[in-house]
Amino acid sequence: MGRLAMICALLGAFWLLAMVVVGGFTFPGYDHLSQYISELGANGAPYGYEVSWYGFLPVGLLTIAFAVFAWLATSRSLLGTLGFIGVVLFAIGYVGATFFPCDYGCRPEEPSPSQAMHLLLGLAGYVFAPLTLLLLAFAARKWPNAGGVALTGFIAAPIALGAFLTMSPDSPLVGLSQRALEASVMGWVVICGLYLGHQPRAR
Repeated sequence: MGRLAMICALLGAFWLLAMVVVGGFTFPGYDHLSQYISELGANGAPYGYEVSWYGFLPVGLLTIAFAVFAWLATSRSLLGTLGFIGVVLFAIGYVGATFFPCDYGCRPEEPSPSQAMHLLLGLAGYVFAPLTLLLLAFAARKWPNAGGVALTGFIAAPIALGAFLTMSPDSPLVGLSQRALEASVMGWVVICGLYLGHQPRAR
């Protein structure tokens, strides 16, 4: 299970990075610092359909699979279970972006039903991301030789919180804040995946 968790973690993070880089490259005038990642898959975006179905969906499914395999590979403590549920909730935002893309620009004055669902599903994962990382950091303290995993969680949690609090639609750096939040979660996922891929069952 640990090896499967590692594979899903690495593939999910790589896929997300590739999606953002390639999607931004094919979107004329796109600014990574000031625009949401979701704008790449928005209704009316140059390659919105492709980004949604070949980008967001695989990333979401791989991250959910990581959470399940990681939970099975660890001691299944209460903190760990709640933390991995938080990772699933975060990943549902990617899956939701596939079926409910945001309106073009992701800042409409009159949101469509798809925009409303997109915001609801994505916001849920973002709101709980700092707590998710904190729970997993505490859980990892009881895993064998997992000091680095725990430390990463304790560092990533305040980064995620700061990023979320500065992710205002009116901010000229909203894209940077969102990427910092995404990196804090997916960075921990990668570190945890690498740990589980090279450790016996974390009891």
